[in-house]
Amino acid sequence: MAAAPPNDVRPYIVRTYDRWIILVLVLVAGWLLFRPVFAYTVFYRGLSFERMLQLGAAEHYYRKSIGVDPHIPESWLALGQLYMMRMHSSPDAYAGALDTLSRGADANPRSGVLPFFLCRTYYEAGHDYAKALAACKRSVANDPSLHFAWDYAGWASLQLGDRSNAVNYWRESLKHAHNPSVEAALKKYSPNAR
Repeated sequence: MAAAPPNDVRPYIVRTYDRWIILVLVLVAGWLLFRPVFAYTVFYRGLSFERMLQLGAAEHYYRKSIGVDPHIPESWLALGQLYMMRMHSSPDAYAGALDTLSRGADANPRSGVLPFFLCRTYYEAGHDYAKALAACKRSVANDPSLHFAWDYAGWASLQLGDRSNAVNYWRESLKHAHNPSVEAALKKYSPNAR
């Protein structure tokens, strides 16, 4: 005679829906583990639309990518650059670029590129040199090899009347890359140039 199966002491909901519970757990764990992959997939879809010059669709997918995972700096940067393309002709685009790049820099605190583009936005369109300098300083603190950030920090300092710091920033820029315009600025503005 066969032994009777032991009584299943699991709760009724677990006994009845055990496979569904496992499926939900696997889906949630998969979403959490592969969320960056999904975000990059959506980002590259936006990039393909941008390359086809369908900027509205590209903006839509960049926003979706940020919604999937805000810790992907490329999505913030791409969306910010779309705004930067229009910022000289549209005050709304300028505000959108500032908002996008600053929120992106906050969501990705180790990124050096996002604060650099924020610096460029402040400098080129807003002519807010103090904020541009602060953003450039944040950029080079995160990635000292960004020679353009050092260059913009020099120009922002010069606009603020701090010529000696401008020269120091340009010298730092030259340590990281050869740049003829930086060399020309150093020749023109260094203390021994006159």
